[in-house]
Amino acid sequence: MAVVKGSQQERLVIRQYRPWERFRRNLYLLLFIAAIGVGGYFGGVYDSMSSISDLTAERDSLQGSLQDAERTITTLTQRVGVLEKGGEVDRKATEGIRQTVKELKAQISTLEEEVAFYKGIMAPSADDKGLRISKIDLQPLETKGRYRYSIMLTQVADNSSYISGLAAVNFVGLQTTEKVILPLRDMDSSVTDLGVKFRFRYFQEVSGEIQLPDNFTPEQVQVVLQSTGSKAQRVEQTIDWPQAGEAS
Repeated sequence: MAVVKGSQQERLVIRQYRPWERFRRNLYLLLFIAAIGVGGYFGGVYDSMSSISDLTAERDSLQGSLQDAERTITTLTQRVGVLEKGGEVDRKATEGIRQTVKELKAQISTLEEEVAFYKGIMAPSADDKGLRISKIDLQPLETKGRYRYSIMLTQVADNSSYISGLAAVNFVGLQTTEKVILPLRDMDSSVTDLGVKFRFRYFQEVSGEIQLPDNFTPEQVQVVLQSTGSKAQRVEQTIDWPQAGEAS
């Protein structure tokens, strides 16, 4: 073909037509992202199951120690009954072992609660899923009218992603003769909003200390959880204020 001098020539590039190339690249990318997500989820499950296994083993060990201690108590009790003078040393030893048994039982009870807690998260019942208030605890402190509060929030079964929202805590009671509802920020100086923000995947503890106002007699504690996002949930729970000597 004749070329006109001074005219601009266009270059023709021939490429192989591969209509499935882009589709395969996108498919591989999606499979890679999915593999990372599945790996992260099962990694979290593995960590939780390892914690359950360790706590169960420690509980079993403490139960063995408890049985040995109870056998020792039985032996010492028999010795005390046989000895004419009673043996002050034996009595002190028996009392020490009784105290040890009491402490071991308390540790076993705590471990059993922790095992049940982790099992409840990883293997819940069919109706017990989603955002939950697992525990509301109030413990009196040495200062009059001062308490430590602890609220355990959990995301049961559906814990493949983080959940966030606001936890509102209210105290219902009588102030002089009038029934009132006081928010947490009126009793906990570290809280400035109407609620406490939360964000977690498996569980989160909301805790602090409160000082009851003068002339206020508490009757109930109300906790309201409101999560955000496409699967927003609202969870409410009310408990009676624990009486003296009780743990909620």
